[in-house]
Amino acid sequence: METSLDRRGFLKTFAIGSAAAMVAGAGLAGCAPQQKGSASATTVSGAGLPEKWDEECEVLVIGSGYAGLAAAYEASKAGADTMVVEKMPTTGGNSAIADGDFAVCMSSAQKAKGIEDSVDKYVADMMAAGLGLNDEEKCRVLAEKSNETWEWTQSDLGVEWDTDEEGNINVIPYGGHNTVRTIHPKIGHGSAMTVPLTEKLNEMGVPMKTGRMVTKFFRDETGRMVGVQVNEKAKGNDPTTGNPLYIKAKKGVVLASGGFGKDVTWRSQHDPRLGETVDCTNQDGATAEALAAAMKAGALTVHLDWIQLGPWCSPDETGYGKGPSYIDANVAYGMSIDPQTGQRIVSELADRRVYSDAIVANGVPLIQVVDEQNIPKWNYDANLQPAIDAGITKKFDTIEDVIAAYDLPAEEFMAQFNRYNGYVEARNDEEFGKMIPEDAKPLGEGPYYITRIWPKVHHTMGGVKTNMDAQVLDADLNPIPGFYAAGEATGGVHGACRFLAYSLCCYTVAF
Repeated sequence: METSLDRRGFLKTFAIGSAAAMVAGAGLAGCAPQQKGSASATTVSGAGLPEKWDEECEVLVIGSGYAGLAAAYEASKAGADTMVVEKMPTTGGNSAIADGDFAVCMSSAQKAKGIEDSVDKYVADMMAAGLGLNDEEKCRVLAEKSNETWEWTQSDLGVEWDTDEEGNINVIPYGGHNTVRTIHPKIGHGSAMTVPLTEKLNEMGVPMKTGRMVTKFFRDETGRMVGVQVNEKAKGNDPTTGNPLYIKAKKGVVLASGGFGKDVTWRSQHDPRLGETVDCTNQDGATAEALAAAMKAGALTVHLDWIQLGPWCSPDETGYGKGPSYIDANVAYGMSIDPQTGQRIVSELADRRVYSDAIVANGVPLIQVVDEQNIPKWNYDANLQPAIDAGITKKFDTIEDVIAAYDLPAEEFMAQFNRYNGYVEARNDEEFGKMIPEDAKPLGEGPYYITRIWPKVHHTMGGVKTNMDAQVLDADLNPIPGFYAAGEATGGVHGACRFLAYSLCCYTVAF
C-alpha cells in the first residue's frame, strides 16, 4: 500500500552555494582529468520507458551531500519509502569535506553576543554578492528559515557548534557579510552534519546505494518523472561505462547531485578560463553527468556560466587541502598583501567573486599576514599546525624576518602595516571598507604566520531551475511532475556569487 504524502513537507535542504567565476593564469595548479564522455541520455516519454524496472521506491534521492541526505531524511520521516543513490564509493560528497560553517540570521548565538541582524540585512548581502541576479524570493526564504534550520541541526541531528571560553556559541565574521552571523561546527568540517544524517537514515532503514551513476531520466506519457537509469560501477566519471539498472520512483525524484566544479570539460565550456591549469577544491565526483541527463529530460537550466573561485586557497598544495579552513578564518583579523608592492589590493572580507577577481587580476599570489594573537583560538587549536605541517604556512619571529623571506619592499610594506593597524584601532578601514571585528587587535610584535593565497574553482552557481516548491521547471517554465531538486544542482538562488558560509532553508514539497 502506497504511503500518501499529500502536502507533507519532506525536503529540508541545505541550500549550498559556492564556487567560482573567472581566471586562468600563472601559479594555478592542475585540476582533475577531463571527462571521457558525456551522458548518453535522451529525452524519453512513454514509449521510451524500460521494459522492466530492476528496483522500486517512492522517493528516489540522487546524491548524498547536505541536500540529498536532508531530503531523504525528511522524505522518510514523512512516511515515504525512500532510496538514496550516490555515484561515489562513499557518501557525503563535497559536504563532508567542507568547513561546515553556517550563516544564521537572528540566531540565539547572535543575541547572546548583542549582535543585531535581520532578514532584510541578510537578503541585501546576498543580493549584493549575487549582483542582483539572485532569485530574491528564495533568498528571503533562506534567510527566514536559516535559524529554524540551524536549530534543527541541534535538536534533530545533535550537531555541536564551536563555543568561546565562556561557553557561548561563537559567531564569526565572514566575507561578504556586513553583519557577523556565521557559526562554525565544533569538529571543524561538514561531516558534523553528513555523519549524523547518514546515521539517522541507517536507523530509519533508508538504503544508500553507492557506486551508482545516474545517466538517464525517464518520463511517462503524461510527462511525469517516473525513474532513472543508473550505471553501477562506472569508471572515472564516464557514463558510457558500468552496468545499467533501472529504478522506478512512484512519487518523486530529487536531484541533489551537486555541482560540476571538478568537471574540466564542462566548466571550461561555460568559462574558457577555467581549464586544466586551474586547481579545484571539489571531490572527484563533482562532475556533470546527472545534470546533463536532467537537461536531456527537459529540465531548464540557469546561470551555468557563473562559476565561483574560493579566494582563500593555497597554491602550495593541491585540491582543498589544509589551506581553506585555516586561511579563511584569519581574513577578518589579518591583512593580505601583494608581495611585489607590499600593499593591500582588496578588502579581505569582500565576497568570493570580488576577492578572487582582485587576486587573479593582480597576477601573483597574495600573502596573508597575521600574528599569533589575532588567530582565533578555535582556528589556532584546530587548523594552524596542519597548515604548517602541509608546508603552506610559515612562522616568523619578527616582521623583519617576513620582509626578508618574501623580498618585500620594506618601506612600502611597513607603511601599509602601520596604516592597517590604525584602521583596526579606529574600527574603520579607510582604504577598502573592511568590517573590522570588535575582537580584532592591531598586528603586534610576532610571531607572525604567513600563507600564500590563490583562488581555486570551488562552486558552480548554475543548475536546474526550480520553483518555490523545489519542483524542476521545463523550458516553458512549467514544473515537471514528480521531479524536484535541491542544493548545488540547482541554479538561480545565488546569482553571480554564492554567499559565503553554508545556508540552510526549508521548502514544502507536495506530490
